[in-house]
Amino acid sequence: MNSWLVKVDDLDAKLAYIQVTHVIPFFSKDELDQRLNEFEQNHDVDTFMYETPFTKSGAARGNVEEQWKRKTVIKTQYSFPYVLKRIPVKSREIIELSPIEVAIDEMQSKVSELEEIILPPADVKKLQLRLQGSVAVTVNAGPLAYAHAFLDAKVVNNFSMDRVADLKDVFRDFIVVCQKALFLNERIISADQKEYHHVLKENYEKLCQALSELLDDESFQPLGDDADSINQRNSMALFNAISGASHNSSTA
Repeated sequence: MNSWLVKVDDLDAKLAYIQVTHVIPFFSKDELDQRLNEFEQNHDVDTFMYETPFTKSGAARGNVEEQWKRKTVIKTQYSFPYVLKRIPVKSREIIELSPIEVAIDEMQSKVSELEEIILPPADVKKLQLRLQGSVAVTVNAGPLAYAHAFLDAKVVNNFSMDRVADLKDVFRDFIVVCQKALFLNERIISADQKEYHHVLKENYEKLCQALSELLDDESFQPLGDDADSINQRNSMALFNAISGASHNSSTA
């Protein structure tokens, strides 16, 4: 009941084995732009993906700086749903992500989840759960752990400049979407949740401050939580991308 690579020589030849794992539909960015709703994303699908965490030491999981991930993309002979429940796999592609690439992938997932949750109609409970899990300032877990592991000035030169720039860019996207989520939460919460929102906002500001100090980059400083501030941050991110600031900063 896992997705690890099976060593056939270790299996009992007298027995038949079935390996069971969980897969999700897999689409390219262009395909995802065409499949806009849940039905389209789960109908007429022939490509799936599952992930397997591993470390070079052999353990499944380790610290963020040693955590690798194996993505296995499989293509089936026919598309689901089909008249048969089981469809043969006709091709398989394995992609291995290095620790910094795992960080980029995980942060991109967090951004996508938040972008999805702020779309109408908003679900307050889901929104607050996502926010709480995103803005909690913890050095040893969550977004800040990735920043310390791969973007700290002491270690940043150990990694590809392109990957470092990619991770910085996704952190900028993350800060923007957290800000939008906070803005939405403030508008839709009831009066008895004002204090809880204040705590979320304080944690967000602490996260921004920690990232700004760690990366020596003022574009991570917290702005106001109104639409003008969100547009201002988007403009700053665009300017950094055009000017190459993310590639030329002191930590890159």
